[in-house]
Amino acid sequence: MGISDLQEFQPAFLRIQEDMERLSRLEKPSYLGVYEQMDRALEPIRKQHLEFARTFEISGVASKHLAEAVRANQHLQELFDQATASSHVFKDLAKIHQSWLDGVKPLEESIAQVQAAARRSVEDVAYKLTISEGILSGIDVSALERGLALPEMTFPNLENIFGNITSSYEKLAASLQTLPDVTQMPSFALSGATREIFTMGFALDALAYDEDAEDEASHAEIQVVTEFRRETSECVVLLQGVDPALAIPYIGARDAIQGDSADRARHAFASLRELWSHLLRRLAPDNEVLKWLPGDGNNLLHDGKPTRKARVLYVCRNVSSAPLTDFVNQDTTSLVRLIDLFNRVHELESGLTDQQLNAILLRTESWLTYLLNIWRDSK
Repeated sequence: MGISDLQEFQPAFLRIQEDMERLSRLEKPSYLGVYEQMDRALEPIRKQHLEFARTFEISGVASKHLAEAVRANQHLQELFDQATASSHVFKDLAKIHQSWLDGVKPLEESIAQVQAAARRSVEDVAYKLTISEGILSGIDVSALERGLALPEMTFPNLENIFGNITSSYEKLAASLQTLPDVTQMPSFALSGATREIFTMGFALDALAYDEDAEDEASHAEIQVVTEFRRETSECVVLLQGVDPALAIPYIGARDAIQGDSADRARHAFASLRELWSHLLRRLAPDNEVLKWLPGDGNNLLHDGKPTRKARVLYVCRNVSSAPLTDFVNQDTTSLVRLIDLFNRVHELESGLTDQQLNAILLRTESWLTYLLNIWRDSK
């Protein structure tokens, strides 16, 4: 069963989502029938996921980062199965993160509605993570190294990017033992982390793209990319909410990528590097981070100034989940290394394609949206 087969149940998947959204507005929704429908709609994706898992068991050559993504997906699907319609696991409304409760009315139906929303969110994450598995499984690091002719040491770093981010994602997923654990984090936390995994794989897949290959993006992959572009379209507004000046380098990078200048890649990467550097310093100013750092935090300083990790930890200082904080840190490191990698490709090659430049833009927009939502939620 290939990733392209997912298009056969994509309409059913979307209908289930719409049904759940309608039911969440009813006074006394009958969740049991909807959950049964969801289970039926999920069956093809479960089979697809199991195909990946069996391939690893048989071949024994699966890359570490892909195996970690599969294990995380398996855990989330088991979590989904655990949260049956008859379970009464939501007992304390006070422990549910406010982002799950916003807009939930009437109050006496909040628990049932949040439970339905959380289950639907985990189902959606499992679906998108399976699409990500397909992308990751198609990335041949050795072929990428040969095709791009980059210096030898670049590619161990490339594998470390994926190893760190997928390992931290697996730990984040494993920390969620029940559905209430999901709702104690912001509603965007797990779904946003899954988007980060997808966009990282999507960018590397674009970098490794072979124009002579016959493989094309599946309908399901295109649908997910479209949805993620919609989710990240707010990043300009989010940047302006921090400081209007921060939106300038982002808009410069975006306009350069969408333009036709021969120098657009250099302009875009210079703007992107300027953006993440200034953004982290704006979200985590030196004096504030230094006051916040514990007495034994010297390993988070370089030449007396906070490291990038120290700034990310400061942004996440009010996040109650240590695995989520670790994921945000690894995610930020991965983005920086990916931009560096694309920049080196640009310096050594004649140019990058529209597909490659737009993939790195989506990756950046996803990270911006994720980090800024965490910052805004933690204020």
